[in-house]
Amino acid sequence: MSNGLTALTLITTSQFDLIDQEIRNDPRLKSGHTRRGYKADLVTFENWRAERPMTRRLVEQYAAELLEADKAPTSINRALAAIRWWARRVAGMAQETPARTAKEQRKRAEFVSQAERVASVEDVKPGERLPPGRHIAPGELAALMQICENDPTPAGARDAALIALAWAIGARRDELGGLTLDDLNPTGEGEADLVIRGKGDKQRVAYVFNGAHDALMDWLTVRGPEPGPLFCVIGKGGKLINRRLSGEALRLVLDKRIEDAKLKPLTWHDFRRSFAGNLLNNGQDLVTVQKLMGHSDPRTTGNYDRRPDTVRREAVKTLFVPYRGRLV
Repeated sequence: MSNGLTALTLITTSQFDLIDQEIRNDPRLKSGHTRRGYKADLVTFENWRAERPMTRRLVEQYAAELLEADKAPTSINRALAAIRWWARRVAGMAQETPARTAKEQRKRAEFVSQAERVASVEDVKPGERLPPGRHIAPGELAALMQICENDPTPAGARDAALIALAWAIGARRDELGGLTLDDLNPTGEGEADLVIRGKGDKQRVAYVFNGAHDALMDWLTVRGPEPGPLFCVIGKGGKLINRRLSGEALRLVLDKRIEDAKLKPLTWHDFRRSFAGNLLNNGQDLVTVQKLMGHSDPRTTGNYDRRPDTVRREAVKTLFVPYRGRLV
C-alpha cells in the first residue's frame, strides 16, 4: 500500500516527514506562516488521533473537544482547514497509485470516499457547540461494571478498575493510561489518593473511595506489586505484560465492554463529562469541580456539563416566591 493510502489510516513517525514534504510541495501554500500553521495543526491532530482511522465523525469530535477546551473558532477552523487539505492530498496520492487487483481497486475507492467525507467537514461558527459527548446514566455504569465483574479473567478485574476510576475521578483517557503504581498512595481504610499528571505536566490529586477503591484493590491483587504502569497490557492466556495501555488500546477495551453490555456508544471522555455533571448535580461549586478536573479555567469545566434539561428545570423549582395570591 502506498504512502497515500496509509496516511489517512495511520500516521507513523516517518510519515510526519511526508506531511512536511507535501506541505512544501503544494504550490498553493505560498505563505510560510500558512505552511508552519498547517504543519503544527496536523502534528497536534495526529497525536490526538492516536492511530484511530481518520473519519468525518472523528474530525467532528476533534473540533468539538477543541470547542469544549474554549479554543477560539478561528483557531479551530485553521486546524480544520489543515485537516481538510491533508485529506484531499492523501486522496490524490491514493488515486495516483496503480491498483493491481479488483480488491485493491475497491480499497482505493473506499479510501478516497472516506477522505472526501473528511474534506467536507464544515467550519465551526462563533458560539457553536457541537454535540459530541453525553452524560452516562448510573444504570449504564452498573451494566458496564456487571459485565466486568462477570468476567473471571485478569482483564475483567483490570477493566472494572479502569471504568470505576474513570467514573469516580474524571481522569482523561491518557491520564488513566499514564498512571503508575508509584502514583497510588493509600490514605486510610477504604480510601487512597492518586497523583494525576495532566496536560502541560500539571499534577493534581484524585481521591478514590468506596466501590472505585474496592475495584482498584481487586485489580492490584491480580496485578501484583511489580513497579510499572498501574494498568498494564494483558496478553494471550491472561498473561500480564508490564507495559502501559496506549490510547488506542484503552479505546478498544471500552468498546468491547460497551458492546458486551449492549449500550449506546460512549467514550472515555464521556466519563469525564459525567464526573463534572454528577458533582455539580450534588451541589459542589464550580471552582471545586474545576480543580478536581485539572482545568485552568472554570468556563472549560462548565462546557463539560451534559446533564439533561430536566436537571436545570428541577433546579429552578427549588427557588421559592412568597406570593399568596390577590385579595378579592
